[in-house]
Amino acid sequence: MLIPKAYADAYANLQSRMIVDGSWRSVNTPIINYLQNSGKQVTNAQNELGKFRAKLKAKNASFVHAKTFNFQDYDYINQSISRTFVGKATPWEIQETVQLGSLIGVINSENVRVYCDKWIGVDCGGFVAAYWGVGVPHMADPDPAGATGFSPRSFWNEDKARRRTSVTAINPGDAAIFFKDVKDNNPDIMKQRDSNKKLISGTGSEAFHIGLVNSIDTSGGTISRVEIAESSGASSIYGGNGVNVHEVKVTAAGTSGAYVYAQLSNNDRIYFVAPPAGAGPEMPYRYARNQ
Repeated sequence: MLIPKAYADAYANLQSRMIVDGSWRSVNTPIINYLQNSGKQVTNAQNELGKFRAKLKAKNASFVHAKTFNFQDYDYINQSISRTFVGKATPWEIQETVQLGSLIGVINSENVRVYCDKWIGVDCGGFVAAYWGVGVPHMADPDPAGATGFSPRSFWNEDKARRRTSVTAINPGDAAIFFKDVKDNNPDIMKQRDSNKKLISGTGSEAFHIGLVNSIDTSGGTISRVEIAESSGASSIYGGNGVNVHEVKVTAAGTSGAYVYAQLSNNDRIYFVAPPAGAGPEMPYRYARNQ
């Protein structure tokens, strides 16, 4: 399977087809910023999605209500358009949305880079789900389970049999799930919320982030180095605050019952989960490793 860094490259080096001066052209549309389904950034992105759908409705009112539709001989999936503006879209979904935006007059060669930087991005769970190919809409199943996103906790809870129990079993492409405040050495004890939905300190753990193992060094049953591919909101090697590849500082390795973890500084740990059977990255059109 493609190494996770190459998948981060696929977002950062993305190219999309657009109408430029009356002809189809391939245009750079790098997706290098973080976008999640909460906060001011996504509110602004949702406003832009509203403008996008208004333009689409002007072409044909039925398009905005259909699960799938055909416009100028191309098939589109409405859920994929929505996912593009909440940080869940795969590279090919973004390419199709940009192409459609070009056809309906929302996106053009002059605004496309700003558009990608401000309104389109990917969050941590979106990146992992796209790499594993889970919850992704297709014409045969345009609204699958998980299409609106997976939390780090939901990746952890999905299948206990896929949780790594040995450091030697951890492989590139595994999910690296970041926890803090693990109570009683048990990550399954989940932190509780009060009546105002605020997390209650001391009640359990938070699964607060997820990435992918890009590479790992192990020796003598311990972990000496982990390199993570992710989208996190932190400064990135690609120049934005989205997709990124970097090493995390591991201070020790341990186990919670059967489940192995890498101890980070302070109170954070990484637990590891194998991909589901048949997993594989949802690739962009016309992907090249060395763009």
